[in-house]
Amino acid sequence: MENIFQEIKEERKRQDEKWGEQNHPCLDQSLINRSPERMCEEYEIPTEERAKQLCDRNFNTKSGTFAHIAIEEMSEVVSAFDIHKRREELIQLGAVCVAWVEKIDRDILKQ
Repeated sequence: MENIFQEIKEERKRQDEKWGEQNHPCLDQSLINRSPERMCEEYEIPTEERAKQLCDRNFNTKSGTFAHIAIEEMSEVVSAFDIHKRREELIQLGAVCVAWVEKIDRDILKQ
């Protein structure tokens, strides 16, 4: 896992070198006072409820993937208008992405 975090750190450094400090808005501010559903529509992702349904359905039929989980987490990020909740959801999304990279690394080792 430490190697993954080091790679992420190096990628963040490359991003900062290329783009400088990034201070983009977290979400489309013109939509921030509208519904979470409208925010998901803007980013063309399923609503939080729909993403959870899809994730649950696929895991219940043993066809769930990291992509299902990551999309559900991203939907939760976009649906969270409270900045503290959004940060919490981003940490969860980051953890899913790290787990996904770990799975890829395990698969590469098996080759």
